[in-house]
Order: sequence, then structure tokens, then C-alpha cells
Amino acid sequence: MQETQQPQAGTDPAGLSSVTGAFRRPTLTQRGPKLRTLAGLAGWAAGLGVIGLAVGVRGLILILVSTTPGWYEPTLIIMGLVGIALTAAAFLTVQYRLVPWILLGAASAVLLASIIATGTL
Repeated sequence: MQETQQPQAGTDPAGLSSVTGAFRRPTLTQRGPKLRTLAGLAGWAAGLGVIGLAVGVRGLILILVSTTPGWYEPTLIIMGLVGIALTAAAFLTVQYRLVPWILLGAASAVLLASIIATGTL
């Protein structure tokens, strides 16, 4: 008769050394972005957010108080959504060197276009 080997006490048949071994997070070999890069991105994004909020409030007041052209409201909404998407994409691509800065530059260009569109009314 062959004897079947029983697992030793304290080990799991799945190869885990203990119950808590299943809940350990894997170690990451790649380090996160530099803190000053994150601070720069956050500062630029905060500036875009504050200025975008001011443009949005001014646009809302224009829409409520005066008669605006039919193209203005959808254009302002689309520009705002594109700017927010570009800013969010900058944070999602923070591990790359230049991509987040290019995306924030594009978001700034969209915000400048919305300032010009709002300022002409």
C-alpha cells in the first residue's frame, strides 16, 4: 500500500504558508511617480478647475439673463467635458514623462477657447 502524503501542519495544500498569505498584496517592482510631479499636476489641474468654474458660472449667468446664440450652450458643455477628460487623462498617464503635461496643455487650450467663446458674448 502506498501512503498518501498529508500536508504538514501550518501549510496549505495550495502552497500558502498561512491563511493571511492569501491576502498579501504582491510587491510592486515599479515605483510610483515623483511627488513633485504629482504636486505639479495637481496644481495645474486645480488652476484649470478654478478658472473653468469661473467660466462656467459666467456662461450660466449669460444663458439665464440674456439671449445667447443656439450654438453657445452645447459648445460650452462640450468644451467643459473635453477639458475635464483631458485633465483626468493626465492623471491616468502620470507614469509617463511628457504625456501628462501635453494633456494638461491641451486642456488649457480648450479652456482658453471657452474663455474666448464666453468673452465674445
